[in-house]
Amino acid sequence: MKEITVVIPAYKAHKTIKKTLASIAVQTISDRVEVIISCDDVEDDYTSIIIQFPELEITQIKCEKNGGPGIARQRGLDEATTHWVTFIDADDVFSTPFALETLRNNIAQNCIEVQGVFAQACPIPNQPTRFVLHNEPTHPWVFGRLYSVDFLRQNKIAFSELRAMEDGEFNWKIRLIIEGTPLKINCINDVVYYWMPGSEHSITRTGEKDGIPQYNFDLCQIGATIAGKQATEFAKKINPFNGSINKFIVEQMIGHYFTYIECLGRRPEFAEQNLWLGKYFYNECYKSIESSISDDIIKQMYTQMNAAKASTLVGIIPQISFFDWFNKIKTEDYSIEEIKDIRSKLSEEIIENDIKTGVIDKDCSIF
Repeated sequence: MKEITVVIPAYKAHKTIKKTLASIAVQTISDRVEVIISCDDVEDDYTSIIIQFPELEITQIKCEKNGGPGIARQRGLDEATTHWVTFIDADDVFSTPFALETLRNNIAQNCIEVQGVFAQACPIPNQPTRFVLHNEPTHPWVFGRLYSVDFLRQNKIAFSELRAMEDGEFNWKIRLIIEGTPLKINCINDVVYYWMPGSEHSITRTGEKDGIPQYNFDLCQIGATIAGKQATEFAKKINPFNGSINKFIVEQMIGHYFTYIECLGRRPEFAEQNLWLGKYFYNECYKSIESSISDDIIKQMYTQMNAAKASTLVGIIPQISFFDWFNKIKTEDYSIEEIKDIRSKLSEEIIENDIKTGVIDKDCSIF
């Protein structure tokens, strides 16, 4: 009997998907696994590679159109026939033959998700590959996680059409609706997944610098803002009295400050846009809970997050304090139309790429 569905969203992945399938084939419980390759390009066909793995039960399905990784993952999830599902990108691998068995063996009572550690491979020219471990309990990515299919379906938790941070929204929904309930996420310290350097078709990365993947600051931060808003709205419909939702909104608000500071230091062309994204999140989400959030809570949470962000912001000297930025966010004029003016100031290359990848439509609107 099959126990786990492994969903692989794939877009022109013929150069990399073989190693992904090989990492599944060597799993100690591969006979209890079904694999679904969800093609995000209707013209893709991996049959010639699939037949090289007769020991695996592999189904290839096609999305109606190229919609990004979230749409492809959801298409695969919809077809899952097991009680548990995990997702792996078509250029990544499971870390050891015991990865899936380890995840499965850590399913405990009231557990709706098992979260393992994933290692991000950062190859540096002429040096050994550096691996960065991601084991924060609240990280937003789907890598190295095993989910209860029944829980996802019962609560109508699905991937959205976002092309970046679609997995953040997915995981934030889970986190927000189970807090305060007997349900839990079991976090383990085993490395179960290797996140390899992005393929040439990645829309969330813009190449590498010194061997370290560089992220599409534009696409990812727009995605994160919308994902936070949508996850909040989803959770409030299910449990409007869940105090953790307000805490999450505060975290997201403070997180916008750190994004703005990072933009000023590393990608100043996106600073104005990210300032507007902060205003958007304040007006659309934070403003409704502001009266219940004291200054002491804000200061305490900012201090905690500032300490956690120290390693990310190495070498960047803030040009504006958090509280000055926050006051600016709250008091400056705000309108949806403002984003059109901001977007028009970016280079044609960025605008053309954003239209192509679905970040914006042709009139520069992102919503």
